[in-house]
Amino acid sequence: MRKSAGITAPPGFRDSEESALGVGEVVASTYAIKDELARTETGVVFEARDLIFDRAVAIKFAWRDPGTPSLLAEARRCANVRDPCSVSIYGMGNHNGIEYAVGELVEGTLLADLLLRPLAHDDFLHKLRTLIAAVGRAHECGIAIGDISGSTILVDPTGRMVLGRLSLSQIPAFGPHGQLLAPEVLRGEVEAADPAAAEAIDLYGLGCVAVELACGRAPFTDDGHDLLQGHAYEPPPRLSDIRPDLPGELADLVEWLLAKNPAARPSTAQDVLAQLDAVIERLGTKGRTIRVLVVEDDTARARWLWSLVRRADASVVVEIASEGTDAAHKLNRDRPDLVFIDASMRGVMNALELCMYARGLEDEHASQLVVIGEVAERERAMFDSSIPFIADSLGLANAVIARVRMLAREAPRRRKPRSTISG
Repeated sequence: MRKSAGITAPPGFRDSEESALGVGEVVASTYAIKDELARTETGVVFEARDLIFDRAVAIKFAWRDPGTPSLLAEARRCANVRDPCSVSIYGMGNHNGIEYAVGELVEGTLLADLLLRPLAHDDFLHKLRTLIAAVGRAHECGIAIGDISGSTILVDPTGRMVLGRLSLSQIPAFGPHGQLLAPEVLRGEVEAADPAAAEAIDLYGLGCVAVELACGRAPFTDDGHDLLQGHAYEPPPRLSDIRPDLPGELADLVEWLLAKNPAARPSTAQDVLAQLDAVIERLGTKGRTIRVLVVEDDTARARWLWSLVRRADASVVVEIASEGTDAAHKLNRDRPDLVFIDASMRGVMNALELCMYARGLEDEHASQLVVIGEVAERERAMFDSSIPFIADSLGLANAVIARVRMLAREAPRRRKPRSTISG
């Protein structure tokens, strides 16, 4: 036996090498103990046989150490998330003064060990969607996941994935580094256990696992300081550079998830799922119904807005105009449903003049105009009062997506796009 502070730890205590239960021991006249599976900070997990229902189960016993927390919170966490990525909980009890929880036994291989090569296109999209949906359901229950990586996800023989945080400790809840790798945690800006920071931390984890699924390796893989430095400060690799077969909008979504500033990430996992669904649906969609024009003279920013709008809804087709006269031509030719206009646009036709031109077009279907950026109060008064303004801030991306989705809800499949529009 090992000794702690000169005292031999009795069986069932955290520092003891002897288990409180032996192989073959029967708990509650129901569960026959088999092998020990894992030891964690809160208890020890065994494989057991349910003698009543004749099935294999996992049974976790709390440590006997004074002050050991109850297993109830952990069992409830697994039970409340109704998703295949969480194990089923069968019950709880007390055996010889030791609390235990019984749940579904899961067996398989860690995802990291399966990613010897990048996943194929369809398999990647399926697995990523499954994980995002699971995290979204956990968040709906007020539950954070923490470390989301190939080292904390088990894949069973059927392809089902189980998150370590929702496995009743059968799967590690933390990877080999034993800590959260979100930039804000590594930089000391938030505490890892801060509930207010948990959702943004999980979104960063989803971005990391997306890269791992697509490339067979995590965004930053060096050991020690270089790994932590990478997560905290260095830009991650772009999927479009290493997996050109994947949709460009998907690469943009992953880049958004991996933003170093948590406030610059998407708002919720459910919103990320909706964007991914739009990307997936677009891959098999031939008819487009909502036409959007982005008027922006900064090429990189225009490309970012283009991708953002396409992820908002699968029915959207987007065009870009780099200056006012080109935008006026496309307004007159295509009559887009929605137009985003850069407030700082200058040249032959500025933002105000373009808005006036659009309002002057005689058409029963007037385009919805939205101006992005700062406009002085005296200049804003010159715009049509029906034109909304979106501030160029960290909330811009979510505001643009919300505007597109609102239009898609209000005018579902209003009319087919003209063949002249691409995208």
